[in-house]
Amino acid sequence: MLTLEQICRADRLRGDGRFHETPMRFGTTLNRRLGISQPVHLKLELFQRTGSFKVRGAAAKIHGLSDAERARGIIAASAGNHAQGVALAARSLGATSRIVMPEYAPLTKREATEGYGAEVILHGASYDDAFKHAVALQERDGGTLVHAFDDPVVMAGQGTIGLEIMKQLPDVSAVICPVGGGGLIAGVSTAIKSIRPEVRIIGVQARGADSAVLSFHAKRRLSSRSVHTIADGIKVQQVGEHTLEMILQNVDAMVTVDDISICRALLLLDEHAHLSAEPAGATPIAALLNGTLNDVIPTDGPVVAIISGGNMDTFQKTRYVRRALAADHRHLTIRVRMADRRGSSPRQMAELFGLLADHQVNILEVAYRRSTLDLPLGIVEVAMLLETRGVDDAERVTMALADAGFELG
Repeated sequence: MLTLEQICRADRLRGDGRFHETPMRFGTTLNRRLGISQPVHLKLELFQRTGSFKVRGAAAKIHGLSDAERARGIIAASAGNHAQGVALAARSLGATSRIVMPEYAPLTKREATEGYGAEVILHGASYDDAFKHAVALQERDGGTLVHAFDDPVVMAGQGTIGLEIMKQLPDVSAVICPVGGGGLIAGVSTAIKSIRPEVRIIGVQARGADSAVLSFHAKRRLSSRSVHTIADGIKVQQVGEHTLEMILQNVDAMVTVDDISICRALLLLDEHAHLSAEPAGATPIAALLNGTLNDVIPTDGPVVAIISGGNMDTFQKTRYVRRALAADHRHLTIRVRMADRRGSSPRQMAELFGLLADHQVNILEVAYRRSTLDLPLGIVEVAMLLETRGVDDAERVTMALADAGFELG
């Protein structure tokens, strides 16, 4: 059983290059865009050392080992954030570390882990594949295996966030927490419920990796039916055994969000809070944004959303933002067919561009198709990617094109 005493003991490791207290932020504009009456405060763990909360649990575990245990080396499995926390904590104590990461792990997380002095081993298509390989290496070579979540000492380290929340916002009514293997929510819920049992604790998982939610409702440990989500930080096949015990004891509700909702949350945080969160860290905002929590969070008192990390590859971020813009109809793709005749198509193009200019629409991309078999001879299709101000603006533009006689494909 995880206790408040264990969490307070882990909290005494604060400072000396281990981990620090992260800020709490409230944004009026963000709150207005979320469309809920309760003030939402963001607990910014993306400003933690290594860019994620994971260093808290890693520091608690590795600093609690004996000199002899550390001398035999540290091994861990991670999609990226735990890897960096373990590597940093091990280096601070002069211990060597080997981290097994899935082959899909973002390049930025791999490079950062190596930068903290760890040896990175790529293995498997998932966190669970990487973990099995880490166990095999530990059995073969020895060393101490530092689990990413299913360890009471690691959970205690993550629970120090709960202590900070209670200090920074004593009248909090609900805390919304990302969930993968469950170490974060197990620690945070234990800390907060031990101090103020009436605070609601709500977990949010990616729909494509929903073991903790399935297990929460079944009251027993279940695996995800499949593991497919952009939220690599919580992309876990099965919730932990010890973490589930604390979830069932302390957590009030568990929900899932899909990847499109996560993309929209990333865009919202970027535009209205100036925060570059990673997909796992944006899941609480995704649940607030799509209305999943409307009947779950209390109607009075402030709410805290834990933004658990900010380590994301730039190319991934670009793809996710573009998908969010499309989902919000701020990127609109249209296909216009017109006669492919000398003199005719230029006039129609001029009319088309003029209409778009009248609606103050920005043209991002233009492509012409003539030779594909699905087009009749003598017809050219103009595919355009437009930048609009949202769904209403997109509908006005589409209707105006149709009213002007343009054939939309």
